[in-house]
Amino acid sequence: MNAGCIVNSSNALPDGGIPSANRAVIVYGVKVEGAWPHPAFPLDLAEYDIGQQNITGNCFRFNRTETRVSPLPGTVKYVAFDVRPGYYIYSPFNVAPFEVEVVSFEARAGKTVYIGDFIYEKSQQVSLVRQLDTAREVIVQALPKLKGQITLATAAAATRPRAFVCTP
Repeated sequence: MNAGCIVNSSNALPDGGIPSANRAVIVYGVKVEGAWPHPAFPLDLAEYDIGQQNITGNCFRFNRTETRVSPLPGTVKYVAFDVRPGYYIYSPFNVAPFEVEVVSFEARAGKTVYIGDFIYEKSQQVSLVRQLDTAREVIVQALPKLKGQITLATAAAATRPRAFVCTP
């Protein structure tokens, strides 16, 4: 997390939730399989401007999801966030490299979308598995306040986003 980024309109939904007409809910899983040497494994998604082909943030406003899971190998932890509608991408501020081609995921207003399961592999890279039919039952158990239909987020090709630097 960047301490200088003071406004983030993405809100964690620890038990899930229902999207309002002008917001979206995104759901994804995080799993550690490889050895992570720190107290928690972080994985963030950043709001992405598909037209500009970059993240939308700056030092004052940076919409992103912030997930921290146990660094010990285990099961998938599912998380949900109330977000602005639009596109989201594997954040350039993540420490572990993403082994998948750069892709963004659409979160439509009034919808709940599943992005996939991000897995920190033994190769020290993050992979992505997008099998909603397999994950649906576990997601509903992990996030009991999710209501309505969960759909697979539409993926769109993207350019690798650039991080920004905030200085005093």
